[in-house]
Amino acid sequence: MAELTDSPPPGGAAEPLEQLPEDELAARDGELSRLEMEVRRRLAPLQAELQALTAERGRITTERRRRERLAQIRQRQEVRTEVREGAAPSLLQAVSSPDPPAFGEPAFSELDFLLETGGVVRLGYPGSKTQTLQMTDGSATAQVSDLAEARRLYRLGWEFGVPARPGVRVHTPGTRLERLLAAERCFVRPRGE
Repeated sequence: MAELTDSPPPGGAAEPLEQLPEDELAARDGELSRLEMEVRRRLAPLQAELQALTAERGRITTERRRRERLAQIRQRQEVRTEVREGAAPSLLQAVSSPDPPAFGEPAFSELDFLLETGGVVRLGYPGSKTQTLQMTDGSATAQVSDLAEARRLYRLGWEFGVPARPGVRVHTPGTRLERLLAAERCFVRPRGE
């Protein structure tokens, strides 16, 4: 098939189209139309195949997202069941109990913190590298990074939060969304359970 270009053919300079006789222009117009129709004919099955592949990709992507959502729903249901059955104590229970929890007194980085709804949160401010819990005695504040220190300060009369803002500061991982929770509404379990 001849290739249409603006460059001169290898044998010499091309004549500008305006200088060709009328019958030759008409003949070239017919050739251009024929070439255009040929390209459209060859393109039609490729466009149909592209549409079919795009639709198939859409179905696969939708199914993957549906399965991911189902897995998240199942995981959140398991967490809610754990919380309801008492398998995951609240942060208040873990800190105020006379005995350490069954999983010990690890650093907060080794624990998962959960909401009643089944969501996972992190302690402290969004963007911070370590999970910390703010505690106060009414005048001083401390940043605590493990359960043992939180339990020690709680036994000395310290409370969760800072003087003006009591509670446990949590944030959703990967976001800037943060809030204060009552310590009995934040649940704890060993990481990876």
